Amino acid sequence: MLRSLAVLLSAALALSGLAACQQKYTKNSATHTRDGVLGITETNPNMPLSASFRTYPDDLRVMQNAISQRFPKVSIASISLNGPTAYVRLNAPAHTPPEEIERIRQGATEALAAAAPRYNANVTVIAK
Repeated sequence: MLRSLAVLLSAALALSGLAACQQKYTKNSATHTRDGVLGITETNPNMPLSASFRTYPDDLRVMQNAISQRFPKVSIASISLNGPTAYVRLNAPAHTPPEEIERIRQGATEALAAAAPRYNANVTVIAK
């Protein structure tokens, strides 16, 4: 009888201690939005559910805008994406001097690095 009373009393103390510890930690715990994925969208910007997620057509549009704004007289022949590399072919106006072609190539590389930093730009400029 005394033994069962001691077991019951120790079990009650253990449960009350666990409940006290649990209450202590739940008061400061953060809650996530009710998005169905337990807040993962709040921590990973590359998930398709995130507002900062971009697809390949979005990346192409951003690259085209960056080049067009910086060099309005240069036409974009093609932009192709292959993994982390963006191959960009530009057409400069006819009779453009070689120094200007090199300046356009370097400027386009810089503009693409700022607009789409996840890609390594390989820019080719031809005078047509």
